Amino acid sequence: PSTTTFSRSLGAGSKGTDVTALQNLLKNEGLLNVSATGYFGALTESAVKAFQGKYNIAKPGDAGHGFVGPKTRAKLNGLMQ
Repeated sequence: PSTTTFSRSLGAGSKGTDVTALQNLLKNEGLLNVSATGYFGALTESAVKAFQGKYNIAKPGDAGHGFVGPKTRAKLNGLMQ
């Protein structure tokens, strides 16, 4: 299991090791097909939207769609266990 937990909100323009961990998790889910860069750009945002749809967290038009906020973080952290 990974030692990274998601403790901050992540969105377009975010950078860091937690973004890299997010991208690797999205790749493992089959939602991201590019290398993890540690930068939250358009492809990561699209993958987050797909993740949120897959787990019924948010849908188009919802506040926070494509943004890693509390609900999305809770699900990500649950998957990291």
